[in-house]
Amino acid sequence: MRRIVAPALALALAACGTADDSGEFYTRWDLAGGCTSTLAGAARADAFGEPVDVCEHAGPGWVWVTYAAGWCSASRNQAPHVQRFARRAPAGVRVYTVLTGGPEFGTPATRDDARRWASAHGLDGGRVLYEGEEGSRTIPQHLLIGPDGRTWFRYVGFLDADAMQALLQDFADGRRAPDVRDLPVR
Repeated sequence: MRRIVAPALALALAACGTADDSGEFYTRWDLAGGCTSTLAGAARADAFGEPVDVCEHAGPGWVWVTYAAGWCSASRNQAPHVQRFARRAPAGVRVYTVLTGGPEFGTPATRDDARRWASAHGLDGGRVLYEGEEGSRTIPQHLLIGPDGRTWFRYVGFLDADAMQALLQDFADGRRAPDVRDLPVR
């Protein structure tokens, strides 16, 4: 049993904000066009149990999504920065948190988990979503969907509120352009 538990725990901790695995990368969904693609992936339920498709809010505004899990200390450390960014975000920017796992490693996030996360971190329950099954994402993870519905930025690792604001502003002002074709895919 130890042979199974120890590697599983090591994998879980590796997927929770290590410096070695941080950086910009893109998924097949991103490369296929993000919200403009025919691939599924944006609809989830919020802390109130209401269905939310973040892609419905892309265009003309921006959508920022941070993926987190209740069991991950890096996600808990990231949450206050998401809250500050959400409060300072310009009009037309929607900020969401998607819980990919519950409070214990290997458990799916639930509506109750989303409600508790929103309450504990001062977030709008309508903007805290849960996947409903244990996710396999490396977290924390950030996704910026541009006004055209495409992925403009995806990053694994910690970002403070100022970094999130600066990235959004760089894209909005044209100082940085999205180009996901030449970047690593996971």
